[in-house]
Amino acid sequence: MRKALLDTDTTSEFLRGNPKVTGKAHEYLHEFGFLTISIITYYEAMHGFLYKDAKKQLANYLAFADKSEIVSFTQRSARLSAQM
Repeated sequence: MRKALLDTDTTSEFLRGNPKVTGKAHEYLHEFGFLTISIITYYEAMHGFLYKDAKKQLANYLAFADKSEIVSFTQRSARLSAQM
């Protein structure tokens, strides 16, 4: 399995428990030990939860993010993300 960067929609489906996504995510977690998201995905989720004042979802997301690899957005990371 190759390392992958989850986009915002896939991350959202994972957090909602979509079986198609969670199955693949668990395979990935077994191999790498963490999921990888971009700082853009992190921002979009944080903005949405704060805008909706969704405290429980925000707490769950922060716990998820603490266990994830978050890729900063630089020109180098964009190139590396594109290669994933």
